[in-house]
Amino acid sequence: MDSARLPPNRKQNLEGLLRLAVENMEEGSQLNQDPIEMDAQRNEFLQGALQSMTMKVDDVQYALANLKNESVSTAEKLECLDIIRDNIDDIDAANSFVKTGGITTLLEYIRKPNSDLRPQSIYIVAEMSQNNEFCQNYFVNEKIIPVLTSTMNDADEDLARGSIYAISSLIQNFPAGLKEFLRTKGTQTLLSCLSSTHVTVYIKSAFLIASLSSNDSSFRDLINKQNAAQILLSNLEAKDEYEDKLEATLFALSALSLNSKWKITPLQQKEVAVILKQIINNKVLSETCEEMIKYARNILNAITK
Repeated sequence: MDSARLPPNRKQNLEGLLRLAVENMEEGSQLNQDPIEMDAQRNEFLQGALQSMTMKVDDVQYALANLKNESVSTAEKLECLDIIRDNIDDIDAANSFVKTGGITTLLEYIRKPNSDLRPQSIYIVAEMSQNNEFCQNYFVNEKIIPVLTSTMNDADEDLARGSIYAISSLIQNFPAGLKEFLRTKGTQTLLSCLSSTHVTVYIKSAFLIASLSSNDSSFRDLINKQNAAQILLSNLEAKDEYEDKLEATLFALSALSLNSKWKITPLQQKEVAVILKQIINNKVLSETCEEMIKYARNILNAITK
């Protein structure tokens, strides 16, 4: 099972379905179309959409019932988590899932060590929390951030990657979540992820550092004091073509270089400058990866000014 799959397209809530129905009719109808025929088509579209929503609710209820059934196998429960994940990324659906108590079963899985159901449950929390203040508040109050922080650098790659994803959803653009993360010494754990043997864990950590540092100067100052730049610089190397790890490293270093001075030796400064110039002058990267070249220039300017 690929828990790291891309999230499905966001599903429509009732208001969205109504708006979509009107837009659909406006775009698909002609000026001389019979109003009665138009009303019939709109009604048919809405009935189909509402029926689809009802089916999704039934699917989630079926999945929850199986998750609570001790006689159901782990493989079947994983399939049930798939069903929930496929149907819970809409904000209204996510909020209803919390309000009706469905989330409590998943939180039990997340808090339980060595559970095969833990990673997928964490991915569901991550997707429910994205840009959703109600769910973010709920999970902060449930003290789930310390649990997720403890598994960000787990030996299980899927568990670690999912935990970073969930932390990212819970603390970005949500001050209460970030405050709780900092209280649990989350920055130290985040930095430890840069030493992970799993490349995907390193990449997600670097991107989270970059995002937070770009938007919050106090976070940038804090993590710079913890030698984040030095750790990232040790992972910097020139490549002949695009690489996810290189992009993540450059992005994080570029964000950390904003209005900051790093304590690096003249020798390290010289070595880093050589690597950055190789990246900047790489024709393949300059033609296909403009953002990476921009990051490299930002870093070079910061260490040579």
